[in-house]
Amino acid sequence: MATRIDMPQLGLTMERGTILQWLKAEGDRVQKGQPVVLIQTEKVEYEVEAPGAGTLLKVVAKEGAELPVGSLMGILGQSGEDVSGLLGAPTGPEPGTTNHEPRATSHEPRAESAPVGGAAGERIKISPVARKLAQEHGIDIATLSASGPDGRIVREDVERAIATKSREQRAESREEAKAIPEIIPLTGIRKVIFDRMGQSWREAARVTLFADADMTEIARLRQEKGTEWERRFGIKPSYSDLIHMAVAKALREEPRINCRLDGQGVRVRKEVNLAFAVDLGEGLLAAVIRDADRKSLGDLAKAARDLAERARAGRLTPDDMADGTFTVSNLGGLGVEYFTPIINPPQAGILGVGKIQEKPVVLGGGIHVRSMMTLSLVFDHRLVDGAPAAKFLAKVKEFLENPAWAA
Repeated sequence: MATRIDMPQLGLTMERGTILQWLKAEGDRVQKGQPVVLIQTEKVEYEVEAPGAGTLLKVVAKEGAELPVGSLMGILGQSGEDVSGLLGAPTGPEPGTTNHEPRATSHEPRAESAPVGGAAGERIKISPVARKLAQEHGIDIATLSASGPDGRIVREDVERAIATKSREQRAESREEAKAIPEIIPLTGIRKVIFDRMGQSWREAARVTLFADADMTEIARLRQEKGTEWERRFGIKPSYSDLIHMAVAKALREEPRINCRLDGQGVRVRKEVNLAFAVDLGEGLLAAVIRDADRKSLGDLAKAARDLAERARAGRLTPDDMADGTFTVSNLGGLGVEYFTPIINPPQAGILGVGKIQEKPVVLGGGIHVRSMMTLSLVFDHRLVDGAPAAKFLAKVKEFLENPAWAA
């Protein structure tokens, strides 16, 4: 029985998705759970898997098409099956279509992969379907590893090479995207940023509070405990990790700013899902550390590192960016002293973090050189009053200046 491949809903806020690339062609055999089409939703790419085994009978929506959630993208079924009922109009097999050979591994025992090639003139064993597929996708069969009987290259070996080639091409595209073109199209990530930041600027009643935090003790603690932390956690927490933990602790103790607009009311969130900005070169996205206030320093650092690495590799899921309750944006590593970030709706606040730099500070009647950092808290005055926002910022400063909690 033919099965629809629909545009999935990959998060509560997702309404539309764009087809980036069909990983299978019409007539190709696929196994259940095998990726068949690459889509983009908001700021992430996602491989939609086959809901069952069969043949990709029809590609309904072409690459580049933007579709609402639930829209028909393709049809999966048995070769020659009538799909007119799903298409809404009578259809039949397209002229020139032929049944593809089933995968060799469906009926043959799988052997260990072995290099193919060898001495000059040696014949490479490869099934006709695998050879044709390799030619269609420009795959050099001499570079393939064989998993079929007697060192034979089968269809699956070529498909693995095609998938690897596709990933490499997408990575190259992301690198090329870092070069600034003459015209930057308002699509994909740029379109999401355009819409959401514009919405935030138009709607939020923005107020910014500034405070200088003395990071001298944090710097000393990180230098003294760095090796021990690396041994205990398997990772050395960065300044950003320590700032994230201080913010999460402050949100737990001063939760009034940990809220969002919910219908006609303000919902104060009990959970602390800390979002932090990740630079992708072509845009920013906010990855979310869930229950950040309940994590140890090591666990929080690992979570942030994992999210950042997957974001830059284009492997974040919509859930990795959903349901953040407060955001931290750190430009200190780029040499920025202070700035006023834009609130990430529907959240009520965002904290801007500047660079740590040595400054002369008056302490106890004397001038001392201390490692200082400027914090910029931007909040929506429609949802949060000035006093609770100020208390939250003071609590962040307190945790940063007295980091016994991190020892």
